[in-house]
Amino acid sequence: MAEPPTPHSTPDPLRFSTAQIPSKNRIEYWEAHNAKALIGLDIRTLEDTPLMAEEINLHFPALRFAGVKGSSQIVERSARMIAAHPTGDIAIFFAMSGDAFFYHSKGTILLKPGQAVVYDADRPFVRGFSHGLYELVLTIPREDFAHLAGGRDLNEPLVFEFGSDLRRRFSNPSATDLVSVIDSALRRSPDDLYRVEQETFELVERMLSPMVDSGREARYRHALQEIERHFGDGALNRAKVAATIGVSERQLSRIFAAKDETFADHLQNYRLQIAETILASEPHTTVAEIARRCGFASPSHFSRVFKARTGLTPLELQRATEF
Repeated sequence: MAEPPTPHSTPDPLRFSTAQIPSKNRIEYWEAHNAKALIGLDIRTLEDTPLMAEEINLHFPALRFAGVKGSSQIVERSARMIAAHPTGDIAIFFAMSGDAFFYHSKGTILLKPGQAVVYDADRPFVRGFSHGLYELVLTIPREDFAHLAGGRDLNEPLVFEFGSDLRRRFSNPSATDLVSVIDSALRRSPDDLYRVEQETFELVERMLSPMVDSGREARYRHALQEIERHFGDGALNRAKVAATIGVSERQLSRIFAAKDETFADHLQNYRLQIAETILASEPHTTVAEIARRCGFASPSHFSRVFKARTGLTPLELQRATEF
């Protein structure tokens, strides 16, 4: 995440309005501003009346805030636009007023005021506002978001409630606080840039925590299943399990760390547990064969770690259970 800024790095808000722009040039200028200050978009109006739009942008070392108001319009982020203006960001759009649709590769979402949608800004989407819009926008570098979200990829949008008169009892408190932080910063540029940015990171992490906790638990169970199925494969390692369950090796390490263990320790302990059962139930099977069946690199390594765990060598345990 971002390093603390220098004392003189507090940004000035960037303001844009179509009010003084000739009607025929407004869409062109509106697209150019968004490509530079927020997210590159193809924009078209729904009516014959001239586009009305205004935006305020605040850029931090890592994050970007925006407040956007406009008349009815459709905005599209196509594959062509993504190639021309990649962001490397995850975007969160907070609908303050105006209904909207959000079309993506897997379906369509209808958004009401008081709802926020989270999506990868470098995946195609179309958004439509039939009666105009007022929204707040937050963009987060993809790597930072992945850390906050426990490694989850945004293959499809996430929707959160952040509160309105009708939806307040369903709202995510951290999302509500996040809106307050963004709105306050846009109204009055903050003196302590680093504090506001770190507070925003913390609120996003808390907003995502229910999703992260459930996702992390599901991935942990999946990893355990892979260990239980393939513990006898001596080549089984963290990289293979991570690839199978769809996370990076670092993310898999974090998943096990949340359980106060490591992947390597869990794998070895499971192998030792199975080996102990076999030793007790098959006293005439050789130690070398049991080591091989349980995925140990060699009988000597198996004997060493087994004694460290039980206080007995594999052969001593076998002899103790022969009678």
